[in-house]
Amino acid sequence: MSRPYQVYTPESSVSNLSGVFRSMILGVRKSPYVSYRIFIKDVRADYSKSMFGIVWDMADPLVLGVVFYFLARARIINTGEIAIPYPTFVIYGLLLYQTFSDSILLPMNVMARSRNILTHLKLPPEALIASALYRILFNSIFRIAAMLIFSIATSAISPIGFLKFLLLYPGIILSGMAFGVFLAPFNAIYNDIGKVTRLILLPLRYASPVMYAIPDVAPFTYVQGINPVALILDDLRLLATQNIILDIPELAARLAVLTILLLIGWFLFHVSIPIIAEKV
Repeated sequence: MSRPYQVYTPESSVSNLSGVFRSMILGVRKSPYVSYRIFIKDVRADYSKSMFGIVWDMADPLVLGVVFYFLARARIINTGEIAIPYPTFVIYGLLLYQTFSDSILLPMNVMARSRNILTHLKLPPEALIASALYRILFNSIFRIAAMLIFSIATSAISPIGFLKFLLLYPGIILSGMAFGVFLAPFNAIYNDIGKVTRLILLPLRYASPVMYAIPDVAPFTYVQGINPVALILDDLRLLATQNIILDIPELAARLAVLTILLLIGWFLFHVSIPIIAEKV
């Protein structure tokens, strides 16, 4: 039986765009089972020595939410004009922002988490992206449940709106993965990319309508204009609690731009990750 072999040529695969696109689609078709196994391995590795597992992932936003709740009660901070109970407002904001952060960091760090597998197996790059997506969706199940419980407990819920919220929820995952997939090849070469991204995500949380409403005055309006998560976060929270969307055309335009960025990032990931993996 002949063994599989790899043929190297001086021609760049990028020059044959149609071949690359076919390879990308083929990678999607071949990746479901492999990506699922990678996802299961990562979950078991993360929670094998933890008694409470996902509870620790929820602890940070819940503790921070409690802190800001008492700060607001003591009037130490001004939460701005909000139409729903503040505990529900802040829990939605924190958990949705955590999903956004995961959607950036998990795809961006997928090479480091799968380093051992890549040294032994030749995987389609799409399997790595899909494994990160599975993990984001897995984490989202518990966050959505927590948001639903808070909404019911505070009577801040629209049943029809919450169903629309579930349909639009992938939008915040798209917002993060667009950046995460795009940055992943660069982060695999330079770890500084990941460190800078984490530094940006922390102040961005406080510059977003996560724990308080952002004033509709300059310079805050300019910041929100370039903030990739602010509008989708606000719309998701309003949908779930009041069945309202702020600006449908602007939301659609932003999601369209992020989709294009995700496709560009996917292309870069597909052509570069196999090369980078060989140098691991």
